[in-house]
Amino acid sequence: MAEKKEKKSFSETRVYPIIFMIIVALFFGSILAVFYHSTTERIQEQRELRLRSAILALFDLPLDDIQESYERYIIEQETAQLFYYIAQADTLTLGYCFPISGTGLWGGISALLAVNNDFNEIIAFHILDQNETPGLGGRITEESFQNQFADKEFIIENRIIEFRLVSENEPTERREVNQITGATASSQAVVSMIYRNLRQISQLLEISYE
Repeated sequence: MAEKKEKKSFSETRVYPIIFMIIVALFFGSILAVFYHSTTERIQEQRELRLRSAILALFDLPLDDIQESYERYIIEQETAQLFYYIAQADTLTLGYCFPISGTGLWGGISALLAVNNDFNEIIAFHILDQNETPGLGGRITEESFQNQFADKEFIIENRIIEFRLVSENEPTERREVNQITGATASSQAVVSMIYRNLRQISQLLEISYE
């Protein structure tokens, strides 16, 4: 007489762990999706606020109420190929701010570059995002590095120049900035990014220095 085969419960079957993992994955995935969609708008608002604060700071404009100051002093300007900001106080134009970007050692770099009305001198420079090595190339976000570009002429002998790098802490001339020790590639990436973007902007706005 054949032995009667014992019936297994579902939890003892081979498909049970697979179905269990799928249910767990769907459950936590749904939670993450809900969390992501509920915070996306808030993250975007904070990002926009951070951008507006940075633009105002480039022109030393009030930051007590960022939204109010931005609406009062900043005009967004868009052409067919270029988007930028105009800073104005009453009827006086303080300068122009251009979002710029480039490639660093490990990824993209995005920044804001404010220039004067004559488009021949940098007012201020601020890096928004970068992916350089922390403690080395990542130091391009330090104020001591970024502030070097303030008040620097970039038109010399009727042409846009690319700033030269010199060793950190050495005296610099009008065409030079101090590089970050141990991060020459990241320092050069910033200098080249400013140069390339200024050339592109001048072409798009049809600015001539002849």
